[in-house]
Amino acid sequence: MNDRFTIWNFDDVPNAYVPKKLLNVEKKLPFLMGRSFADDMPNNLQFSADPDYPNDLLMLDSFGNTQGVIPISPKLKAFLEEKEIPNLEFIPVDMLDHKDRVIAQYFLLHSTEVIDAIDKTQTKLKVNKLNEEMYNSVKNLVLLDENIPADIQIFRVKGLYNATCINKSLANEIDDKGFTGIYWQETSEYRY
Repeated sequence: MNDRFTIWNFDDVPNAYVPKKLLNVEKKLPFLMGRSFADDMPNNLQFSADPDYPNDLLMLDSFGNTQGVIPISPKLKAFLEEKEIPNLEFIPVDMLDHKDRVIAQYFLLHSTEVIDAIDKTQTKLKVNKLNEEMYNSVKNLVLLDENIPADIQIFRVKGLYNATCINKSLANEIDDKGFTGIYWQETSEYRY
């Protein structure tokens, strides 16, 4: 178990909106690899609604999805902005209903902080044959605390670009504020 960080994950809430696909984006890899969009902010991003859940429209503060991104509510964005976390960007994304109408504006929580923090001696890893800097599977994720600067609050794990780590004290503050749709996964329980 890691004492400093946990992984941002998504809670399964009954009747919650289910995002299906991130639209109007040519390549998702820059989002997953932490490329900064400060000088080239994407516009007109939209999430389609999953047609398998036509009556589920409860809007949470964060939603699970298969796209590897973290959509958050304006309320959660405002809370995180107050923290002045470096290397954190908020990319506007419209949430569409099942008739492709905008029902809410959210933001993608986008960390440009990518840290090579995996303890490769204790973590079970399978290297991607096409890109040796990425992993196809991971079990028992162990982070090297000495590789993570003391002031870091949120970061992406190099090689696991769909894993966003958050400082446990900040995660506790998010819980205390009552934000919905999020649960924290211990790094040792992370599987991919």
